[in-house]
Amino acid sequence: MKRAFRFFIIASLALGALWGAHTASASAPVNVDPATATYINGQTQSISANSTQWYKFDYAGDKSLITILMPNGTNSLMAFNVFTPEQAQSWWDPKTKPIGRGTAYSVDCASGEEVYWGECKSNDLKWKGQFNFRGTFYVQVVNYNTGAANFSLTIQGTGVSVGAAPPSVAPVTKPLLPVTGGVWRNAPLPDRIPF
Repeated sequence: MKRAFRFFIIASLALGALWGAHTASASAPVNVDPATATYINGQTQSISANSTQWYKFDYAGDKSLITILMPNGTNSLMAFNVFTPEQAQSWWDPKTKPIGRGTAYSVDCASGEEVYWGECKSNDLKWKGQFNFRGTFYVQVVNYNTGAANFSLTIQGTGVSVGAAPPSVAPVTKPLLPVTGGVWRNAPLPDRIPF
């Protein structure tokens, strides 16, 4: 009887874990509009064909310079647009124009260094700006390709932050060790069994 009871508890815990994993995977899509935007993280991202993704950053409103860069974005059929917090409220309206767009900038043809005026263009898309008001600003990435594409966005600025600090590392727990008879040692038992 005890063995059957333990089996029931272990089976219930396993089913509960599977159900939790299933419901977590059915969550809402991310980055499809400003409300679901994630913070710019500088990592390589993938975007579906002919689609958009949204990213965000927080700004202190201290008039410090913000620089957003999409490396190798110039000839990739990719683009990005920058929206203020107010503009993000009506981004879908054709009358709402972004405050800025990533553009190829001039570089010295020999050295590749950025210059004010030159005949050669960079491989990167860049936007620079500053504001006298704080808030969460949004970046819309657009893929004009007929296939999926990879890209990355980087951001710099003394008044820029990209989300909360990463969570601390969880303490190491003792692993569950199997013993004979199909019983797991160190397994937590629930206080009550739901019926």
